[in-house]
Amino acid sequence: MLKSWKFWLGCLLLIALLWLVERSYGWTAVLASWQSIPLDSLLVALTLIFISYILRAVRFYDFFYSNCRGHFVALTRLTVLHNFFNNLLPMRSGETAFPLLMKQYFNVPFRHSAPALLWLRLLDLYALLMLALLSLHSLWPVAQEIKIAVGATLVALPLLVLPLQIAIKEFLLGRESSWAQKASELMHALPDSAWSYSRALFWTIINWALKLAVYTWLLQQFTNIEFFQSWMGATAGELSSVLPIHGIAGAGTYEAGVLVGLLPWGVENDVALAAAVNLHLFVLGSTLLLTGLIAAATFAVKRPYAAD
Repeated sequence: MLKSWKFWLGCLLLIALLWLVERSYGWTAVLASWQSIPLDSLLVALTLIFISYILRAVRFYDFFYSNCRGHFVALTRLTVLHNFFNNLLPMRSGETAFPLLMKQYFNVPFRHSAPALLWLRLLDLYALLMLALLSLHSLWPVAQEIKIAVGATLVALPLLVLPLQIAIKEFLLGRESSWAQKASELMHALPDSAWSYSRALFWTIINWALKLAVYTWLLQQFTNIEFFQSWMGATAGELSSVLPIHGIAGAGTYEAGVLVGLLPWGVENDVALAAAVNLHLFVLGSTLLLTGLIAAATFAVKRPYAAD
C-alpha cells in the first residue's frame, strides 16, 4: 500500500486539512465546540446512527437473502466492517472489502457480489440526489414549473431502470458468445422483479434519510443555520463519500463536500470549515465506536459462517 499513489495522495490531503484547520480556526477552538452539545443529545444521535447501520444490514440481508438466510447478525457485522474499511481507506479502495467479506462469510462469488455492490452504490447516489432535491426545493430560486419537472424526472428515473436491466439481460442470454454469457452472469444478483427492486429502493432511501437527519441536526449545532440549508451541507458531504475521489478516512474530500453545501447560504468560511471537520469527526468516531462494539460482541466467534 505504501507504493500506491492513492495512499500518498490521501496522506497529502490529510496533512493539508490539518494545516488548513489550524490556520483558519484552530484545532482547540474546533474541539471546544462540542462542549455546547448536551451529552444525552449526542447519545441519541449515536443511537440513530446505529439504527442506520441496522437498516443498511437489512438492505443487504434482503438483497442476498438466498445466500445469508438466518444469519442476520453475521451480515450486520460484515456491514459494519465494510463501512469501517470504506471510511478509512483512500480512493474508495475500502469497497473491495465487501466482495471479500461476502466470499469469506457466505461463499458468494465475486462475480455476484461486486456487480451487486456497484448497483447498490448507484442506488445510494440516486437516493442522495433525491433527498438533496427535497431541501433544494425550498432554497432554489427558480420557477415552480422547473422544480416540478426536475422532481418528476428523478421520481420517474427508477421506473426505467428495471425494464432496461431486464431487457439487457435477456439480450445477453439470447447470445451464444462467451462474453455475453459472462456479462449475463454478472447481472445474476441484481433484482429481477418490481417487488425486490422496490424493497431495495425503500431501504436505501429510509437509511439515507435517517443518516442525513442526524448529520443535519449536528451541523445546525455548529452553524446555527436553517434545517434545509444544513441538510444541503450534510448531503454534499455524503455525496463526496460516494464519488471515486476519497482521501484517507475521507480527510479533505469530505470537508470539501460539506463546504460546497454550506457556503452558498452565507456561512462564514472558518465556521463552515470547523462545522465540516466536527461532522467528519462524528462520522469517524461513530464508525470506530460501532466497529469496536461489534468486534467485542463477536470476539468469541472463532470463524464466520460459510454457506454450504
